[in-house]
Amino acid sequence: METARKLCPGVELQIIRKTAPDKISCGLSHGDVLLFGIGGKLRFVSEGKSVTLHPGSFCLLSDEARRKGLLPELPHGHFEGFSLSVEADAADAWSKCSLGIFAPDFTSVLARIRGFDAGTALSAGIRGEHVFRELYEAAAEDAPIFPRLKLAELFLLLAQSPIQPETETYLPRGQEKLIRHLRDHIVGDELHYSSLQDLAAEHGISVSFLQKSFKQVYGLPVYQYLKAYRLEKAAAALLNTGRSVTKIGLDAGYTNPAKFSEAFRKHYGLPPSEYRKSENQNG
Repeated sequence: METARKLCPGVELQIIRKTAPDKISCGLSHGDVLLFGIGGKLRFVSEGKSVTLHPGSFCLLSDEARRKGLLPELPHGHFEGFSLSVEADAADAWSKCSLGIFAPDFTSVLARIRGFDAGTALSAGIRGEHVFRELYEAAAEDAPIFPRLKLAELFLLLAQSPIQPETETYLPRGQEKLIRHLRDHIVGDELHYSSLQDLAAEHGISVSFLQKSFKQVYGLPVYQYLKAYRLEKAAAALLNTGRSVTKIGLDAGYTNPAKFSEAFRKHYGLPPSEYRKSENQNG
């Protein structure tokens, strides 16, 4: 099933849900088309190479793939995701008129992504999978405002977060699905975060299996991942809100402002206040 919706001038979102390997159309025949993975796994050939998308990864489709559609394989038997067809000029005009100082620059984001080969599976950092899913879920809303805000958040993320080629994971289907479920539990319930022992026991697995499998899927141990996720949220809040550094630090789990500043500086190279000032000047 594929359903399309115009999010704003210049941007069309198409929800993709597949349980059989039939052709996937890729939205508008003009502009750039980005494909995002939400659930399951999708494998296809682009520019003569095999591309695999799993939850949290995305790619810029080549002109040929955009025109002809994709002939996919479904290694997990299903795939959920969405495509975004973007006409940058129209999207930028809407963004600047509607969002003011929080307007993402669609043109520069797409130029950044074009720096990678078409069809390369990419990762948008620790928060990517979470933001992708929020837009996917928001697209089901009848009201236009919330999906548009999530679209802006997505492109601000793609402008600010490290983007790098994704690496394939090789866990069995059931194990990878479980680890991604546990990851959602951890980041979605930060204020009531259970110990790894409790979390593992709830799902009938050992702590060592949880730690090893989590690192295999996400590249970091659980606690380091959660810390980096919170710091990325803090960085986005510094740039996109007027909240105080102290409040942002509290939201990131730091009751001591000095410890928040130290952790942020180690991660980003600047203390929070200087990061906000520097990035706003550069922007």
